[in-house]
Amino acid sequence: MRRIRSRLTYANVMVTILAFIVLGGGTALASFVVSSNSQIGPGTVSGHRPPSGDHANVIAGSVNGQDVGDNSLGGADINESALGKVPNAAQANNATNLGGKPASDYRLHCPGALDRAADLCYEVGTRPEATYNEALKACALDQRRLPDAGELALVYDHLSAAQDYEWTVGWFTDSGAVLATVLGQNSSRVVIPTANTANSTTPFRCVTSATN
Repeated sequence: MRRIRSRLTYANVMVTILAFIVLGGGTALASFVVSSNSQIGPGTVSGHRPPSGDHANVIAGSVNGQDVGDNSLGGADINESALGKVPNAAQANNATNLGGKPASDYRLHCPGALDRAADLCYEVGTRPEATYNEALKACALDQRRLPDAGELALVYDHLSAAQDYEWTVGWFTDSGAVLATVLGQNSSRVVIPTANTANSTTPFRCVTSATN
């Protein structure tokens, strides 16, 4: 017995206990070393990351904004409906106005009684017959212009009846005579171009561009 006591040191005892615990599967050691959260220091546990997805061991509502690093979430991780309006932005006055004006102010519109076809404003009815030069001058005085053939064809598409010939902008000479293009429709509303001498009288209408 004295011989055993002489060799019974603290180190020998601890090695024996440790061997017993390891042979027992290590469970007792784990329960002894880690028994509560207070025994784990911050940043002291490392190893494999937990699998992605929802986990039953995370209590609902237990993680809040203080537990998540700044700017670490994005995309599907953010509930956009929970976000408020941007309180201040360099390129916008507020969420409903553009440049301090309502969005309706930026819609294209036509001056006076003119109707709109795409971005073109046109007079619904024709003006009395006039020469080509007189028609050019009359439109210019009203800060408008004669339509070209394509614009007048667009106007015709927005009118409800076939239209007689009227001036379009543009002229040319033929055998010394000055001619200008006119455009009209037949009874089937097919657009037909032709030309009249510039000093003959023909109905016309003026157009201008839509603005916002």
